[in-house]
Amino acid sequence: MFKSTFSVMLLAASQLSFSAATLATTGPDSELPLLLTGTLQSADRQSIVAPMSDSWRVQVQWLHSESEPVKTGDLIAVFDAGNTQAQIEQLKSSLINHQERLNQLKSEHKQAVMEAEFELNRRQLLLEKAGIDAGVPLANLSQYDYEQYQLEQKRARTEASKAAEQLAVARITADAALTKQQLQIDQTQAELADAETLLSRMSVYALQDGNISYGNHPWYGTKIYAGVTAQPGWIIAELNRKENLYIEAWVHETDLPRLQQARALQARFDIAPDQPFTVALSELAQQGEKRQSWGTALYYKASFSAASLPVARPMLGMGMLIEVAAE
Repeated sequence: MFKSTFSVMLLAASQLSFSAATLATTGPDSELPLLLTGTLQSADRQSIVAPMSDSWRVQVQWLHSESEPVKTGDLIAVFDAGNTQAQIEQLKSSLINHQERLNQLKSEHKQAVMEAEFELNRRQLLLEKAGIDAGVPLANLSQYDYEQYQLEQKRARTEASKAAEQLAVARITADAALTKQQLQIDQTQAELADAETLLSRMSVYALQDGNISYGNHPWYGTKIYAGVTAQPGWIIAELNRKENLYIEAWVHETDLPRLQQARALQARFDIAPDQPFTVALSELAQQGEKRQSWGTALYYKASFSAASLPVARPMLGMGMLIEVAAE
């Protein structure tokens, strides 16, 4: 008798609902109670999100089975990293080439600077010798030899000055070439680090014990599976612990006042409709959201808590009906 009455009640409520999330009347003066559909969730959850990649989409290569328990540190999801892996190998090869080129430049410019230093030392010695010859008094030399020594001193001074300038240029050229090459290495290392960080995101590991549940495709509402192509930011799956359980429901914007003014809240699991239990509203979102295929209205996420559950072994995702009794 109870089940029959309960079915008629559900049918009447569903005919007056605004969406699949709110199976109740929307008028505050209706004699029928406000009925909401909810699901059992865990507050301790790890969301597996499709990572950013070098493309606008990424393929889910592998997912941990929903039927097997997960331990902390277990691999739970793998995303396609083919392009990223190839990029890493290319960057590693480029880095080796850049480092070899740096060593080559160091050797080449070290040799050039040493040659410029040797030339400067030679020119300074020639300048000293020319200075000694030019220092001989005119009385001890012929006019021709004296003038010749003076000319040689001027020439040696000019050559020494040129050698000093060439050494300075050689050192500046070496510093610029080595700095430029080092910047190329730093850039390649930064790109390699970014690529390796991206690659690390392609493998997701469990941060807690629990059970994994696959998400739903945001466009089609179907279950996500290994092999599907996703966009970055999509929730692929969730790892939940069977602790800190709560009930989640979505409330139509017109039903908010009835929920906020409710005198009592009672819930029934779909698998145990004859075992009602008391729940309490623990949190209500301040901002509404539009839900896919639910129309243009806004829906508010509501969280409910219960002192105890009538089901011995509750499973995450179990559906239930929440009855909101008016004042």
